[in-house]
Amino acid sequence: MNPKELVKSFYESDFYKNEDVLKSFIHPECELYWSSSAGFVKFNFNDIIEHGKRIAASFKELRPEISHIIAENNFVTVRYTYYVVSFDHPEEEICLAHFISIWEVKEGKLFRCHEMSQMADEKAVDNNAYLSVKVS
Repeated sequence: MNPKELVKSFYESDFYKNEDVLKSFIHPECELYWSSSAGFVKFNFNDIIEHGKRIAASFKELRPEISHIIAENNFVTVRYTYYVVSFDHPEEEICLAHFISIWEVKEGKLFRCHEMSQMADEKAVDNNAYLSVKVS
């Protein structure tokens, strides 16, 4: 799998529900540098695994909508929005946050990521992307 296919497959996988799937994508020496609207955090491999568990405990479903994916050598930049379904409201999907991630791929795995995110805000998105959707 080339780096672009690897990144796309990662986001389309059920990594947040299955620790083994997450481990199959993430390099053991992975570092993720995340600047969010809540502040900066640096994750290592174990932190990423624990974060995946927190996502699984928080959301019934997590769906990425990728708008851009650009690859150059071992670097892949992906712009996406996460939509979630909570356990409390399983009939409704909401727009959670917008992300841009730059991944470095090493030895066929996700090695290093620089990521920025912002929580979804219905005033800041186009095309009614924030609107919640009933799940059938």
